[in-house]
Amino acid sequence: MLRRLPLAAVLAAAALVSLAPPAGAHVELAPGEATAGSTATLTFSFHHGKDGTATTALVVQVPEGTTIVDVPAVAGFTSAVDEVERTVTWSGGSVPDGTEAAFPMVVRLPSTPGVVLFPTLQETEAGQLAWIGEEEGEGEDANPAPRLTLVADPNATTTTEATTTTEVTTTTAGADLPRTELEAQERDDGGSSLAPWVIGSAVAALAAIGVGGYLLKRRSS
Repeated sequence: MLRRLPLAAVLAAAALVSLAPPAGAHVELAPGEATAGSTATLTFSFHHGKDGTATTALVVQVPEGTTIVDVPAVAGFTSAVDEVERTVTWSGGSVPDGTEAAFPMVVRLPSTPGVVLFPTLQETEAGQLAWIGEEEGEGEDANPAPRLTLVADPNATTTTEATTTTEVTTTTAGADLPRTELEAQERDDGGSSLAPWVIGSAVAALAAIGVGGYLLKRRSS
């Protein structure tokens, strides 16, 4: 069953001061690893209370970028979701100290790989246990938050840049290439198209010399 938990109730629970947790006790999260961006079922479990007393409620805050998809029913407890505070709360039941308990939720995980934390408040008949520490550890002074390692999707599609090959056309700079077969043939003939001009010029020069000589001869006679 899903319902929205009043924000005031969450703030009141967070304001409680917790004493040192039992040695070696903590809330576990399974699995410990999941694919970033995937939809997964996360299960929060414990087998202890505080000072031998029963657990009466559990509050879990999910990381930013996480979407709560569903909260399966847990016998004896009522579940509630606060989307603003990103919390899931199970309350109204009782788990005796030393009894294994499991609280599942279905979520869509953040898309960025890395380690994410799920700060958890465990309410007991003797007070609250706050599993909110960023560091892992054991002992009376340790209060590690449940954590999950997000790994990259191995089946993600990768985009390969296409290599474009550009054809380069090589030309001979300054070359005066024949544009027609006729022009090429004329060049092969040794420039025959210029021959009439050369012959004409030579005849004109000889005629001028002859005329000049005739005029000089008449003047001298």
